Amino acid sequence: MAPTQKFKHSFYKPILWLIFLIYSGVLVKIIVIKNPGFFMSSLRQTWRQGGHFKSSPYTNREPFKTIKLYMSSNVGFRTAFENVGGNIIIFIPFGILVALLLNGKYSGVKAMLLGMLLSAFFESFQLYTGCGEFDVDDIILNTLGTIIGVALFWLGSKLKFS
Repeated sequence: MAPTQKFKHSFYKPILWLIFLIYSGVLVKIIVIKNPGFFMSSLRQTWRQGGHFKSSPYTNREPFKTIKLYMSSNVGFRTAFENVGGNIIIFIPFGILVALLLNGKYSGVKAMLLGMLLSAFFESFQLYTGCGEFDVDDIILNTLGTIIGVALFWLGSKLKFS
C-alpha cells in the first residue's frame, strides 16, 4: 500500500482536520483581523457605503512591485523578511496540511490551487472591505509558501516510506 493510501484510512485524519481548522482560524486572525477594532470599523464603514470600499492608495495590482521594493536596499532586512518571508512562511503549513488531507492523485496540485484561491479570497476581502491592503504580491508569496509546504510533504513522505 502506498504511503498516502495507508494514511487515508488512519485514525489521524480527524486530528488533522482539527489542526487544519485551528490553523485556518489563525490565518484569518493574522491576515484579515489583524486589529479587531480596525476590522470592525472598516466593516461598518463599508456597510454604510452600500458594500463598497474606496480603494486604498496602497493597493498593489502590479505583480512583483512590492517584492522588488522590499528586496531593494531602501528597506531594512527585518521589514523585508517580515513582509516577504512572512507571507511565504505562513502558508507552508497550509500546503502540508492540505496535501495530507487530500492524500491522493494530484493532491499537490490541488493544494497549490487551494492555497492560491484562499490567498486571493483574503486579498479580495481586504480590497472590498477596507480591512487591509490588497497586494497581488501577497497572493504570489502565499502561493509560493503553499508550494514549499507541498514539496516538504512529498519530500517527507518519500524519506519516511522509502
